[in-house]
Amino acid sequence: MRHAYFPSGSLVVTVLAAALLSLAARVPYSSLENRANSTFLSCLEHAGLDPVVQGEAAYATDSAPFNLRFKYKPAAIVYPKDAAGVAAAVKCGAAHGVKVNARGGGHSYAAFALGGEDGHLTVSLDNLRHLSVSGDTATIGGGNHLGDVALYLWQHGKRALAHGTCPYVGIGGHAGQGGFGIPSRLWGLLADQITSIELVTASGSILPASPSRNADLFWAAMGAGASVGIITQFTAATHKAVDSVAFSYSFANYGAKEASRGLLAWQRFASDPGRPLDAELGLQLHVNPGSTPSGISFSVSGSYYNADIAKLNATMAPLLTELGRPTATTMQTQDWITSVLYYAGAQNLNGLNTTLAPDVHDHFYATSTFVSEHAPLGKPSADALMQYFYGLGTKTNVGWFIIFDLYGGPKSAIRRRNADFNAFDARDALYSIQYYGSFPSNVADATGIAFIQGMKGALERNQPHTVFKEYVNYIDSTYSADVAHRKYYPTHTARLTEIKNKYDPHRVFHYPQDF
Repeated sequence: MRHAYFPSGSLVVTVLAAALLSLAARVPYSSLENRANSTFLSCLEHAGLDPVVQGEAAYATDSAPFNLRFKYKPAAIVYPKDAAGVAAAVKCGAAHGVKVNARGGGHSYAAFALGGEDGHLTVSLDNLRHLSVSGDTATIGGGNHLGDVALYLWQHGKRALAHGTCPYVGIGGHAGQGGFGIPSRLWGLLADQITSIELVTASGSILPASPSRNADLFWAAMGAGASVGIITQFTAATHKAVDSVAFSYSFANYGAKEASRGLLAWQRFASDPGRPLDAELGLQLHVNPGSTPSGISFSVSGSYYNADIAKLNATMAPLLTELGRPTATTMQTQDWITSVLYYAGAQNLNGLNTTLAPDVHDHFYATSTFVSEHAPLGKPSADALMQYFYGLGTKTNVGWFIIFDLYGGPKSAIRRRNADFNAFDARDALYSIQYYGSFPSNVADATGIAFIQGMKGALERNQPHTVFKEYVNYIDSTYSADVAHRKYYPTHTARLTEIKNKYDPHRVFHYPQDF
């Protein structure tokens, strides 16, 4: 292979030329013999970008998505070495009517790094993986993956950031669309910790952006980054890496009724203004198939940063009084990097180094719900949700799991930011729910998607007057652009569209849910 793949201009002169170029973007280049094809590829080649195109040995591997439900065929894939190379690629796409998308980790649940349709130019950032630390400031190349960032920060000053748990997720898509992690109640979303970026715009300009320079672009890029440009570099304010206690309480004796009561108790515990949880507490609730009498596993888990076991026990006691005696309890005091490894499911530090082994792929569908602090779940919704899990969830061949992640509470750093701090549009969220289903070969996509959508439907139908937001990093591949905007950016769509029109009026950067 010419390239390692790690999972996650000028104007067109005539209408006829534009039509030919549009056709060239949709048809595999290996089968074309027209001038439009050769001029686009020549543009990339003259820029030193060595495009990978259909028909070459590397193409199948290089175009493989994280989510194997999608079979999109990019017009070309390029691997620029620096921001100038990214800019050159964007200019070639713009000049020849080929839409452009960035790929960092490649973990878009809808394969939008490949365009979300055939015929796009994928600009893969695998070579932009520089890292440095000076004091508490980290400079991070846009092609880095979360595992590599966490490992580097730990090894260069015991520094840390709040971010997601999967080592192979790219920082670009993660921070560029919010970026939640277990420590986010303490330090904020990953986007909140970014202080400035370098970004390539649709014109091929390389611009700095921060709250004081190109502030509108920075605002949009931290929450809706895929729409406004390709982020080639991040500057982040890091934190001292802290110790924590990881914990888990399992309830194998629960049925649907007990699980519903448990969810509502967890919700009250998370939001109680009279007993606000420390920002240092990262808290989850998990439901998934398990080897229990009911066939379903229900557990509460998380990490308590800057705490010991005695403090954890005292904090969790009121919740456990309502949940009952756990059938299994685990607690482990961890330093920072052990905590990162724990959530990554990695055995040692090599598990965070994504250059050592390729990512795995899955065939799946996912979607989400944000439950607001102002409209918590009522008993009918909780009952319906758990009845679905403990009923149909025990009969399906779909490999599913559900994660409830606590965002809010009075002391949460996510909540303390203004609702318009950046383009992330759910500062009022108490918690998120991620619904995820992996489809084996004997489950048709339509069947699996309907099963997962049934979970969310059971919840939302029983709370019809609540308008639920959703998390764009758990992007729902079935949504139209209009639906996606209502779900992910309900109060920010107008401003994001205005910024998109300013920096990318011709929609050089484009995917099906774009502005």
